[in-house]
Amino acid sequence: MLEEDVAAFISDTVMMIAATRDDAMRAHIGRGCGASFDPEVGDVALLASSTQWPDFTANARSGAPIALTVCRPDNYQSLQIKGQIAGVTLATDDQAERAQRYIDSMLAVMAPLGISRLQLSTVFSNADLVAIRFWPADLFIQTPGPEAGERLRREA
Repeated sequence: MLEEDVAAFISDTVMMIAATRDDAMRAHIGRGCGASFDPEVGDVALLASSTQWPDFTANARSGAPIALTVCRPDNYQSLQIKGQIAGVTLATDDQAERAQRYIDSMLAVMAPLGISRLQLSTVFSNADLVAIRFWPADLFIQTPGPEAGERLRREA
């Protein structure tokens, strides 16, 4: 179970990159366009474009491992959550709306940092959106500095 502050962090305006792996143990990455924690179920739903990240989403299978790293672009505060995928579905209309709000928010956050919409056009996509649900098992600090890589918690 994620604490409220971590759940709020991943639901905030943060950059998201996640990794799955194929049968040969090669990592495949994808960028998320929104994530949320469901406290009733205890899992995270990561939204990602299956068109933009086909290898990543193809390897997002029930029971497979996943690692999600989230980072605030203005201060690089970062966390990584590792877990096991519970399932992958096409995004609902509500999730698609959430992804669009996420993209709009990220574009607004990145503009004052000197990053244009054109530069981000290859980063943010909500085409053929899927929801990858996973149970968080490990949580790590990834903010650059002496605590980077330190485990915050492991579920029993």
